[in-house]
Amino acid sequence: MITTIYISIRYLQSLGISLLTVLFFILLIDGSDQLNFFSSNGLDANKAILNIFLRIPMLTLEAMALIIMLSSILTFSWLSNSNEIPILKASGKSAFRILLPPVIITILLGLIVTFIGGPLVSASMRASDTVLERLNLTNKNSFSVSDNDIWLRDKNESIDMVIKASTMNSTATVFYDLIFFEFYGQEKLNRKIKASKAILRDNFWELTNVKIMDNNLRPEIKSKPITIKQLDVPTSLTNEQITDSFADPRVISIYSIKQFISRLEMSGYSAVRHKLFFLTELSRPIFFTAMLLIAAMFLLGNESKFSRSIKIFMCLFIGFLLFSIQKIFESFALTEEVPLALVAFGPSTFAILIFSGILLHIEDG
Repeated sequence: MITTIYISIRYLQSLGISLLTVLFFILLIDGSDQLNFFSSNGLDANKAILNIFLRIPMLTLEAMALIIMLSSILTFSWLSNSNEIPILKASGKSAFRILLPPVIITILLGLIVTFIGGPLVSASMRASDTVLERLNLTNKNSFSVSDNDIWLRDKNESIDMVIKASTMNSTATVFYDLIFFEFYGQEKLNRKIKASKAILRDNFWELTNVKIMDNNLRPEIKSKPITIKQLDVPTSLTNEQITDSFADPRVISIYSIKQFISRLEMSGYSAVRHKLFFLTELSRPIFFTAMLLIAAMFLLGNESKFSRSIKIFMCLFIGFLLFSIQKIFESFALTEEVPLALVAFGPSTFAILIFSGILLHIEDG
């Protein structure tokens, strides 16, 4: 019991040191980039500092696997330098028994990051997007999905157009049963355009079966909609802007993403990216545990001919390799040819089995 508490404290200390170190570099690197970006746009440093702090949760979460790796290396290096690992093994404790407290803490940390840190990241990213939009530093065109409709906003210097559609195709280039609300200024509705179908072309919408209600016409004419077979409506929207505005699942809380996936699929859009993100979030504790086992495999086993620095380098290299393999699998998953659960859980689970087997082999000599 005392040994378990001692190792746990050591690991928690390492986590704290690693977290503070990574935060320092995040503030140093991303802070410099944000200050340069804001100053180049003629904005004061206060806005940049606000955005820097709003980005910290997202950047920290992305670096959590590295933090786990650094914490594991630091913990096992401490125990080795003080000859505590040989003493513990001589007292009958196996490498897996020594490893148990860090594994439990890592799994708990993964769950906390997933179910508490994830929603915090989503909220901070939305707040950051709001700051950038108010400062005109991001695209004003936006996309959202309600329970029954798809909403687009197409804004330029003179016209603010809000578009409501019932469904769309999987590539977000063709929309059905639409209403275009065209505004001049803040509140004045210029005209309303209904269409059964709209195809997004380069710089314009191609509308089919169109009814136009123009508020600029005389009252006796305005009440009668103008019906035409086809109409081209200028737009600043592109397909990339539409997909980019909702393709990043990080802005959606893990508690809301399943509902958002259902809405996307009902609207006709492929939700594979969001499904993969949801499963990857759930697999985070497993991925963190794999990172811990990489360090244990090199630093917790019996003494070898390799120096400590080489072992640490190999830990970092294999950790980066596992991270890269995970990303490659995720890119394949977007083609919908590979089961998403296999992509999310497969590499980490396989790595845990392999690294545990290697550690057991080293332990047996």
